[in-house]
This record gives sequence, structure tokens and C-alpha cells, in this order.
Amino acid sequence: MEIKKILTWFTVNVFMCSCIQSTLVCYLTRCFFRIYHHRAHTNMTKLQWEDAELKAPKTRSEQVYDLLRERILNQKIKPGEALMEVAVSEAIGVSRTPVREAFRLLQHEGLVIRNPRGGVLVTELTLEELKEVSDLRLVFETYSIELTCERITQEEIALLEATVREVDEIMPSSNSGQEIDLLRLGALNTRFHDILYEAAGGPYLKRILAIIRLPILRYRPFSLETKKQRERSWEEHRMIINLLKTRDKKELKKLIRKHVKDAGNAVARKLDKISI
Repeated sequence: MEIKKILTWFTVNVFMCSCIQSTLVCYLTRCFFRIYHHRAHTNMTKLQWEDAELKAPKTRSEQVYDLLRERILNQKIKPGEALMEVAVSEAIGVSRTPVREAFRLLQHEGLVIRNPRGGVLVTELTLEELKEVSDLRLVFETYSIELTCERITQEEIALLEATVREVDEIMPSSNSGQEIDLLRLGALNTRFHDILYEAAGGPYLKRILAIIRLPILRYRPFSLETKKQRERSWEEHRMIINLLKTRDKKELKKLIRKHVKDAGNAVARKLDKISI
């Protein structure tokens, strides 16, 4: 009520002021009105919009980038393959501009490099680069799992368990003759580790881990090709969950290092065969 009285007083006296005073009074009137308006609607705003979330639509460039990135990571576009602006734009029905921007984003991530003949080339991972990436993963994954052990919630542990159950549903029995969907299995493996990274917290750590693991994401199915590799990998995931429940940081660090090394060695064996 006090703000209303002040607002009324300013409005009545506007016409009695000089030009400069009128300007000042109008300004103060607007300020008081905003304050009053804000107070009057604060409770309504909190009640009606607290769970609202705006989701910005993706640009054409971002859509093209997502499409190409997904195909590169799933090896539908192979390492060493050339991509040309004109060919890609015609294939997906867009102009060359969003394709060019998508190429730039992929190049920034290290998934492609500029081709002297035009367009880009999908990058290949050498054994030397794999070793470097694996060594970096050992350092940061070990640090990350320490934080995860300290900070993970029961809800996040439940998400890990749900992921393992989903894997159990798609893993065929020994005598079923059913083929395993390695792309889906790899995606679930990525989801499992994403939950661990999220639980660790720290935006900079998550960015570093995302950069480090990106070069080998497209080779991840190689570490799950054989039945023995798949069973061992997901058994270790179950062990990780149990150790998180007991907050056994020491054993977690040992297990995650073994887990990362095994995955790197499996990819290295595959790359070595490809290079022969």
C-alpha cells in the first residue's frame, strides 16, 4: 500500500514539475511501478514457472553437425573417409553453409581434418595416439572415480543399476545364437560412464574427460567384440556399483585403472590388425 501511495503522489505532481523534473518524476514513477509489479507477481511466478525449462531449437548447422558426428562415432562414416561440402549438402538436402559450419565444429573436436583436395577427412587413430589417450584416461579416470565415490547419490547408483539391467536384457545367452547389437551395447557403456562422470561433479573435469575419451568412442565396440570381453566388462561394472555402495575408494581406483587398461588394450589389438 505504501508503494501505491507514493506512485499516486508522483502521478498527481507530474504536471506541476518543470521539464527536467517531469523527466525525473516519470523515471521514478516507472521504477516504483516495476517494483510494485514485481512484488505483486513474485509468488505467482515462482509457483507457475519453477519447473519450466526453455529448450532452444537447434540451428541447421547444429543438426548437420549432430548427424555427421553420430555417424562418425558409430563408424557409419569410416576413419580416413573424405567428406565434401557439395556431396554432403546434396545428400541431406541443405545448403553448403551449415555443412561448412558442421565441418568446422567437427574439426575443432579432432574428428576430422582439412583435406588439401577440398572438404575434410575423418581422422584415424594411431597406436601412438591411442597410448597417449589411454595414459591420460588412467590419470583422470582415477581422479574422477575418487570424487564419484565421495559424492555419488543413491539415485545415481540406481541409474547405474538400471543400465546394467538393460544390458542383461540385450545380452544373448550362450546357446541362443542371437547376435549382440554392439552399437547399442557401446551406447549403454558410454551411458554408464557418463553417470559416473556426472556424479563426480566439476564442469572442468567433465570437459576434460569428454575431450580425452572422444578419440576412442568410435572404437569402443572393438573392446566389446568377443563374448569374454563383454562379460568381463559388465562384470566389472557390477563390481564398480558394489564398491560405490561401500565407498571403497582404494579398490575402486584399482578396478577403474584395470578397466581402462583392458579397454585400451582391446582397441590397440584391433588397430594393429587393421594396420597390417
